[in-house]
Amino acid sequence: MSRERIITFGPPIAAPQLSVLTPFHRDDPSAMLARMANAPAGVEFVLLDDGSADIDLLARVVKAAGALSAPVRIIVRERNEGRAAARNHLIADARGQYVLFLDADMLPDRPTFLLHWLSVTRCQQPDVAFGGLSLRHAQRTRGTALHHNLFAASDCRSLEVRELAPAQSTASANLLVRRAFLDAHPFDDGFTGWGFEDTDWALTAARDTEILHVDNPATHAGLDNAATLLRKSAEAGPNFARLAAKHPRAAKRFAAHGTARALQLTPLRPHLAQACAWLARDPLGAAPMPLRRAALKLYRAAHYAEHLA
Repeated sequence: MSRERIITFGPPIAAPQLSVLTPFHRDDPSAMLARMANAPAGVEFVLLDDGSADIDLLARVVKAAGALSAPVRIIVRERNEGRAAARNHLIADARGQYVLFLDADMLPDRPTFLLHWLSVTRCQQPDVAFGGLSLRHAQRTRGTALHHNLFAASDCRSLEVRELAPAQSTASANLLVRRAFLDAHPFDDGFTGWGFEDTDWALTAARDTEILHVDNPATHAGLDNAATLLRKSAEAGPNFARLAAKHPRAAKRFAAHGTARALQLTPLRPHLAQACAWLARDPLGAAPMPLRRAALKLYRAAHYAEHLA
């Protein structure tokens, strides 16, 4: 069991309407907190430092938390427990009727972001709602150009498009959930490392309730360079296999699943993965972005293929 300490700011609210929950591991949520410094009444913030072991990072987060108009608790864990376990820990600590999962590298797109979510909790009262993702406030650099392009093509979906596949279009980066529903539907902490724990949660939740999609987006500002994208893609193979085993019918609707199955029959798969990694990195600076994006997706599928049963 990882040891922890708790840092608090402001008097606690007896019965908050909304708990904003943010796990972080080396990502800095300070910019996100600054955008919500004047939080409306009825909101609390709970953050979890999941074993970052970075004094300077924690100092920045403490400074940003101290400037908030709402009560804040920062849970500092000695050892990293993983994304799913961190979210479950935050759920247990939240006091709100609803919780809003907001990743550390997210930036609310609008000044009315929290007011909008509070209105949803009071007027529509969903079990689950997803606000959408954007790149409105993200900085596109040469190093992050591939991630920017990939995210724009794959994750920045309009409300109308998200409503066509509610569970598959849901992510935990801007996710509102009724606390009582979460008590019965925790995250599967068998997902360790990077990826798919939120997809698994959404597919599981959709068996018992409707997922409401609303237009209240937040920007994914923490874009990665190509090397980090490739590393995370390689690490995601076991989680993708776990997702496919738990949701075999749903997994077949993912394009990556069909590609991974086809690549299982390819004896030259390791060599293909190496070629795709080289093309995604584009060391010569000559590859068109759609080609780099396709190479990254094929590289991902090659690693998924290694773990699918």
